[in-house]
Amino acid sequence: MTEAPRRPFVPEWLLRRFADGSGQVLMERRDRTRRLTASVAEAAAAAGCYSVDAHRPGGPELARLLVEVEDRAAKVIEEMLAGAFPPRGEDRALLALFVAVRLLLGHAPRAVGQQVVAALAEVVVAKLPEEDEDEGLVVVAPPTRAEPDGADAAVRDEEGHRLPLSAAPELARVLLPRTWQLVRFPEPRLLTGDTPAVPWSPSGAAPSNPTRLGAFAEVRVPLDPRHALILARSAQLGEVIRDLGDRHASALNRTVADAAGMWMYYHPATDPPGGVALDPT
Repeated sequence: MTEAPRRPFVPEWLLRRFADGSGQVLMERRDRTRRLTASVAEAAAAAGCYSVDAHRPGGPELARLLVEVEDRAAKVIEEMLAGAFPPRGEDRALLALFVAVRLLLGHAPRAVGQQVVAALAEVVVAKLPEEDEDEGLVVVAPPTRAEPDGADAAVRDEEGHRLPLSAAPELARVLLPRTWQLVRFPEPRLLTGDTPAVPWSPSGAAPSNPTRLGAFAEVRVPLDPRHALILARSAQLGEVIRDLGDRHASALNRTVADAAGMWMYYHPATDPPGGVALDPT
């Protein structure tokens, strides 16, 4: 039986945005016990991979969709940083689905999972409706190794846990009508992690159930050392490009670093973790 192709949790094209001219990125363990320079491919492999069982009903379609979502999201981000912000129509829906998949693949800890249904393979991102948010709409179930039922298409991590991508269409619908902001910094200050899309709420205002991804105030996605995408439940300034400073960069880095399962990634000429105090867990 042919082994299912593996894909990294963190797309190589995203890590490449944090690499230097020679394609090297600095990897640092979240517990600060190890730091090394690695190629983008090595850094992506360290974050872990998932695979789609192409022998299950819906598997080939799901695998193709996930590849398409990742590849097209890279183009949308390039266009967004070149001035096409906020993204509209199909581009917005595509990027919302990409962020939803990243949240579900990486939501701490990595092994959080539930059965994956073939419905995701049927999603047409251009037709995702811009519905109102439903607080806490998406709930992530505990990990399981049980075999999926019926026509479910299995997506698994390297430990065999099924991953919760069946919730991606609903979560994308939650993210679509949010207020999208592009934040930028005058100097390269940002890092990313092996969980590159991170839910955030102010201290004391986080959902009582952390698996309710739709209930968080913001989703934060660093795009390169100077830019990040913020998907907010509400923002007074509306959908704008915001210029921010070091204090905001440190806060964003803290959020992303705290959410990392094991690895933080950043440009070798920068030191984003410097001065960022992380929770011990």
